[in-house]
Amino acid sequence: MGDERAQMSDTDTPETGNAAARDEAPAATVAGPTPDGKTGPRAPRTRRIIAWVLVVLVSLLIPVSVISVWAIRTVTDTDQYVATMAPLARNQVIVDHLATKATDELFSSHVIQDKITAELPAKAKPIVQPVVSQVKNYVYGIALKVFESPKFGQLWDALNRHSHDAVVDILTGKESAATKRLEKAGAIVVNVTPTLNDIISKLNSRGVTLFNPLKPILSKGDSLGITIVSKSQVSKFSGWFNLIVKLKWVIPVIALLLAAIGLLVAVERRKTLLRMALGVALVTVLLLAGFSLGRITFLNQVSAHSFNRDVAASVWDTVLRFLKTDLRWTVLVAVLVALAAWLAGPARYAVWIRSTVARGARWLWAQARELSAGAGRAAAGSERMRRSGTWILEHVKGLRILGVVVAALFVVFGGNLTGWGLLVIVIVLAVYLGLLQLVVAWARNVAASTTAGAGAGAGAA
Repeated sequence: MGDERAQMSDTDTPETGNAAARDEAPAATVAGPTPDGKTGPRAPRTRRIIAWVLVVLVSLLIPVSVISVWAIRTVTDTDQYVATMAPLARNQVIVDHLATKATDELFSSHVIQDKITAELPAKAKPIVQPVVSQVKNYVYGIALKVFESPKFGQLWDALNRHSHDAVVDILTGKESAATKRLEKAGAIVVNVTPTLNDIISKLNSRGVTLFNPLKPILSKGDSLGITIVSKSQVSKFSGWFNLIVKLKWVIPVIALLLAAIGLLVAVERRKTLLRMALGVALVTVLLLAGFSLGRITFLNQVSAHSFNRDVAASVWDTVLRFLKTDLRWTVLVAVLVALAAWLAGPARYAVWIRSTVARGARWLWAQARELSAGAGRAAAGSERMRRSGTWILEHVKGLRILGVVVAALFVVFGGNLTGWGLLVIVIVLAVYLGLLQLVVAWARNVAASTTAGAGAGAGAA
């Protein structure tokens, strides 16, 4: 009995000690010092706070980086600016506006009416106004053809190239000799008066010489132009734009560095990535909404200065079309990253989706292997097929690199690719690599069938 009690005492003591140790372990984890001298809970808590701060900063800076890159590549680069503005000369709203304005300009003086009155007999004076109206309609048709011609598009591109520096100065709030030359009543106006002379020349070629007296007048002024932007329209945005242009690539680099630091510091990196992606998507959506409000403000400024509202709307939509596309793609990429981070987590639906996709992928792979194995056995007897399979296996890396290089060439030399164009290139590349992988599997089966056939022949011999 004494021995049994001693054994029981010996048995109970370690368990009691272990229980006490287990009870004290969390306390040690909560309050005890770590080997580096820091208190246990403070280090993870500090890292969580830092991670949250970086999530907020990254959520703000990545969308701003998209605007920064657009400003650097599109607005401050002359070639890109000309390419951005080029559609305006092919925009029917602007073409109609210019044709109407050119016609009104040609008929703004009494020169035409006086010449028609002088040509008609005195008794025909009551029909002078109807005749002038008919001539005006005819001139409008000629002007419309001139502004729709490729020649005007080339002239428009040249004028925008020449005025680009002044436009950047206006956007950044600078005063320069170029802005003074370009400004008219506080607005940036691209002068297309030379086109009026082309219209008069076209009328001369058709026997209408009524407008020749206007040529000397037109050569002295810049009476016909299209307003790109006014100072008052950009006064609320020039400060931010100037800051972005000065910082150049600093904002994108800082945004990426902060994102990397945030993921390294985070205690739960998957959740931090998910929060960053959702934050970027949310801020980008707010920016797109802000641009919609900015458009309203911009057009209200137009009305205040008696500019053409439809033309101003076309200018706004044309200049910002690449930026809006980039922001929409930013939202899409952020949502996809957030979805991927969520799918990698322990949520019930995420686990179900992963397992279902994995089962489906295994089934498809088994079917593909079965099909390719049958094709390989069927082709093993063909010398031409064997040579093809061997060649594919030897050059598979080169074929993959070739696909990537061709896709990269399309991206680099494809001009102003839209988001959809880039998506098509990525999809085509993915399809090509997938098909190549199936061909490689077929080639391996051909090689395996050939080797097995050779072994069987040697055994029979």
